Amino acid sequence: MIQLVVAAEKLCTPKGSSPKSGQEMSRVELLDRVYISIEDGKIIDISTSKPKSFVRFVEADLVVPGFVDCHTHIPFYGFRENDFLKRVGGATYLQLHSSGGGLFDTVERVRKASESDLLTFNLRFLKELLKKGVTTVECKSGYGLDKESELKQLNVIDKLSKIVPQDIVSTFLGAHAVPKGLSESEYVDQLIDMLDEVKNYTSFVDIFCEVGAFGVESARTFLMKAQEKGFKLRVHADEISNIGASRLAAEFKAVSADHLLKIDDDAIQALAESGTIAVLMPSTSFHLNETYAPARKLIESNVFVAIASDFNPGSSPTLEPTFVMHLAVRHLKMSPEEVLTAFTLNAACVLNLSDRLGTVEVGKQADLVLYDDASLLTLPYMIGLSPKAVVKRGQVFEN
Repeated sequence: MIQLVVAAEKLCTPKGSSPKSGQEMSRVELLDRVYISIEDGKIIDISTSKPKSFVRFVEADLVVPGFVDCHTHIPFYGFRENDFLKRVGGATYLQLHSSGGGLFDTVERVRKASESDLLTFNLRFLKELLKKGVTTVECKSGYGLDKESELKQLNVIDKLSKIVPQDIVSTFLGAHAVPKGLSESEYVDQLIDMLDEVKNYTSFVDIFCEVGAFGVESARTFLMKAQEKGFKLRVHADEISNIGASRLAAEFKAVSADHLLKIDDDAIQALAESGTIAVLMPSTSFHLNETYAPARKLIESNVFVAIASDFNPGSSPTLEPTFVMHLAVRHLKMSPEEVLTAFTLNAACVLNLSDRLGTVEVGKQADLVLYDDASLLTLPYMIGLSPKAVVKRGQVFEN
């Protein structure tokens, strides 16, 4: 017997398992009055005919795929309210960072926190994200900046993945900043030495290639070693300045280049040719009072584009997916259809999960977000709109 049937007045979803670019990002399927049949956590049928027998039946005006947040900085510990006030007063990211504050405040707190502290502090964020329709989350280390603390973060991510319903994908971001007391080259050597142990936790590595963090040559050295060991590569690129980080990501055919506020036309073309996915996070631009990434140029140049929250205590303290969508429509000039593709299928491709999630199709995992009194346009328009229910692997979570 069918375990769950979701009756959708409207079902809106991208299709397929490959990332979309250009005009394909706008081509989402819109079906009226369909019944989504689910067994053993998977979609077994989508039909205009109501099944005759089932265990549970749920109705909604709008159904979309579960949102995939492919770039967050969970787990961290403590907040940075003072950074917010200093930034409102005119301080820049680099000023806070170079003064020993900013990111380093969080590093100090994470180093002092126990695994239990980190678990308790971050579990609530994942629970909140699920209520808002985020059914898959990428989590990063990067607030340890030494072997013990980085592995502690990765271990916490692993434990969180066993507690929460969401799919959790971990990333090693030990190369988030150069810790105090070490040179850039000394720390890169330490990071490379950590990779064998990191392999026990994740197949993804990331590096912040930026003024005040890691230069292009240091990043190239680290990425080369990580690639040799079989890691999938991601790069924080062109967020504060353009030092060639996105071109480096393209050179390595990295899975993603993330941020891209300061990307230039040559680098856009390089990303298009490499197949690297551009992960755009407009909430970071909002909180830093910075320029927004050139999403239209990227899309029109046939670069694959995903969006994410960049949730972190400093430069993007937001958990609200509809706010990210609102900013993507308002400031990135993306259409609601492009935003849906970017926040579901393309984001799933970043995490190498698109074969089983990111769309609502027969054979895929039953990850759905259900809304009443809403259309696709309502989501970026009505900031804070809560779903009626969220379905994760066929399990219904009602709000």
